[in-house]
Amino acid sequence: MSALLHHRYAKPHRQQRGVTLIELMVAITVGLILLAGIIQLFVSNKKAYQIQEATNVLNENARYAADQIEYHLRMADHWAGAPTDQVTVSSGITTLPADCGSTGAVISAVGIKGFDGTGSSSPLTCIPNGDYVNKSDMIAIHYSGPLRVPDATVSTAGVNLFVRGVTGRTALIFEGQDFATIPANMTVAQDSGNPDLYANYTYNSVVYFVRKCASQDRGASATACDTGDDTTPTLARLVLTGNQLVQEDVIPGVEQMQVTYGVDLNADRAADRYDNAAAVTTANNWPNVVSVRLSLLVRSDEYDPNFTDAGTYRLYGGASGAGEIYTVPTADQHYHRRLFNFTIQIRNMTRG
Repeated sequence: MSALLHHRYAKPHRQQRGVTLIELMVAITVGLILLAGIIQLFVSNKKAYQIQEATNVLNENARYAADQIEYHLRMADHWAGAPTDQVTVSSGITTLPADCGSTGAVISAVGIKGFDGTGSSSPLTCIPNGDYVNKSDMIAIHYSGPLRVPDATVSTAGVNLFVRGVTGRTALIFEGQDFATIPANMTVAQDSGNPDLYANYTYNSVVYFVRKCASQDRGASATACDTGDDTTPTLARLVLTGNQLVQEDVIPGVEQMQVTYGVDLNADRAADRYDNAAAVTTANNWPNVVSVRLSLLVRSDEYDPNFTDAGTYRLYGGASGAGEIYTVPTADQHYHRRLFNFTIQIRNMTRG
C-alpha cells in the first residue's frame, strides 16, 4: 500500500514543465505576423474584387447608355409612314414654357439634330450652364410613336403633341386641341372613306446630354447641379411630356460624349463623310444624316488612390472629323475609365 501511495503522489519528473514566458512571446509574435499576412491578403483581395466589380459596372453602364441612345436614334425620322421630306409642323403649336430657344431641338420635323459643345456654356438654353459638362455634345431626336391613337383621344388631349400621318404621303405635327382644324387633305373623307391610310401617333422628342452631377437634390436647387451636389458626371435626357421638358437620369459615370454625323451626299443611303454638328448645320444637311458615330467616355464609381490616369483620349467629333481630345482633370485622375465608340444607323433614313 505504501508503495502505491508513493507512486501516486510522487513529484513530477524534472523535464515535465510548462511553457516559458519567452516561448509564449515568440509564439504570439509568430501568430501575429501570420495573422497580419492573412489580413493583408484579405484586404488586397477585397480591394481587387471591388476594382473588378467597379470595372464590370463601368462596362454595363456603357452598354446601357448606348442601348438607350441607340433605341431613340433608330426611331428617329419615323413619321407615321410618311416620307421625311413631307412632314410639317403646325404653326398653331403653343410655345413651350421651357423650350430650347429657336434651335429646333424640341419641336422639329427633322428626325435628328446635334449641338457641339465648344466650351463651358451650354449650347441649349433649356440646359443650364450649372448642369452642363464642358465641351460635351448634345443630340436631339424626334419621331412619331409606334402605336396609333384614336381620334377621340387626340381631340381631348389639350396641348399634347401628335403626328397625323397619311401613309406614303404626308404628316403633320400638331396639338391635340387643334385636331378639328387638321387640313382637309389629311381627313378620311378625302380618300373615299379609306381609314387605313390615316392615323394619329404621339410626337416624341428627346435631348441627350451629359450633366455634372448624379443627384440634384442635395444642394440648394432641386432642378440644377450646384456646390451642394455630388460631382459624378451623368448621362441625362430631356423628354417632352405634354408641353413640358422633363429631365430624366439615364446612367451615372458618363464623363464625356462626342458625336459626329454621317451625311449622305449622293442619295445612296450610305454615309459619304462624317461631320460635326456645326458643319451639318451650315450645309443644311440634317435631313441627309443616315448614321451617327458616338463616343462615350465612362468612368468607374470606385475611387482608387493607388491608380492615376493622367492620359488623354481621342473621341469622335471635331472639325472635319479630326476628333476631340479629352484630358483627364487632376481631380478625377484616381478613377478607372474606358472609351467606347459606336456607329448607329438611322434606319428610317436608310430604307429604300
